[in-house]
Amino acid sequence: MIDYLQRTQDLDNLITVIHNLSQMKTGSTFAINGQWGCGKTFLLNLLEEKLKANCNDTSEESRYFIVRYDCWKNNFYAEPIIPMLSSVIEALDLESANVTDGILDTIKETASEYIGALLKNRLGFNPINIVDNLDKHIQKRQEATFAFDNIFALKKALNSVRDALAELAENKTILFIVDELDRCLPEYSIRVLENIHHIFSGIDNFITLLAIDRNELTQVIKTAYGTDIDTSAYLKKIIDFYVQLDFGKPASDYWDKYSDFSSRFFGSDISINWCYNVIPTLMANLDIRTQEKIWKKAELIHNMITDNVLDCSCLVYELVVLIQDYCASQSAQAKSNFRSILDKLLDDYIKPLKKSYYDGEAYHKLGDHPIARIIWYQKGWALSQNPVLAPRDLDSTIRVPYICSYAKSIKEADELMRKFTQLSRVIE
Repeated sequence: MIDYLQRTQDLDNLITVIHNLSQMKTGSTFAINGQWGCGKTFLLNLLEEKLKANCNDTSEESRYFIVRYDCWKNNFYAEPIIPMLSSVIEALDLESANVTDGILDTIKETASEYIGALLKNRLGFNPINIVDNLDKHIQKRQEATFAFDNIFALKKALNSVRDALAELAENKTILFIVDELDRCLPEYSIRVLENIHHIFSGIDNFITLLAIDRNELTQVIKTAYGTDIDTSAYLKKIIDFYVQLDFGKPASDYWDKYSDFSSRFFGSDISINWCYNVIPTLMANLDIRTQEKIWKKAELIHNMITDNVLDCSCLVYELVVLIQDYCASQSAQAKSNFRSILDKLLDDYIKPLKKSYYDGEAYHKLGDHPIARIIWYQKGWALSQNPVLAPRDLDSTIRVPYICSYAKSIKEADELMRKFTQLSRVIE
């Protein structure tokens, strides 16, 4: 896996937390808290890969037994406890060497009883009875009546699972990872949270790690229980503490993801490096998924307007247009935040510029730099739409507070950027 957001430090912090909890050998539930799209799932993948790497009897990582549960993938289950138990049982099956002989048989049998009884109540028949060769433990009960009380069967299944986990936890720390909780329907999310709390609480050396967006989860709780509920108090009963996760910082190989598109732009080494450095700055407040969508949209619109290789300033301009549109669609604050980033970028370039004078009026003379071209694309386009702001022509270009001595030579790029801006408003 390529770490495009430089999550090494976040990963190290997370492992340190887990190692310390493991040494304490007490049960604990904590959460990675970050906005949707900030890379929580990727960090969990890195964590699981790290803990499982070189796993042997002498390694530090061998002390962990990991169960991964994806809420989103199992969202179609009416009863979340079914896929949860299945995830645990599957993991235990792989760990059978460290589980007492016969206990897995008991788990499978009791779990089959519960699932069968549950489905019979909902469907009017027990599908487990009519599935051939499902499992040898189920086959042994095919001739039985499955006259199990639902609650009794559930208790048997849970107790057998807890017994196996408690036995395993004597030698290994159990890490139960729950991902994509905040993508599920409110009712399902709440049931997952409460099931985890009731099923696994009280097991020593058992760590539950949740990946959540706390703000979104708070709204889910209010949807389920009403706006008057004390969400902080509710979550404190389940989650012991939080590890905060920001949007990360793009790594040097960030560009590898978009090399097919970015390679269609040229420039000097200085110009290219400037572009590569400034784009992550412009996208600093965007989650990785939104960034990917903006890149894809930029490539789509660019392909619609030209097949030519353009100056690298065009790449930055295209992304600026789309980021600006996205932020404007989110909130006034998001729009303002991006405007501040962009204004600082422009001001840092404009302020040191020497001024030229025409007809007694001062103009900034733009140099041959990507940001100078971006200013021209942006200001020239904006003012050309308003004749009041552009009362006359100057050297066959729009009269704006800037002079671009090479405006005619970049006329093609200028026109293409105008087309790009127009299409960006059409393609949502």
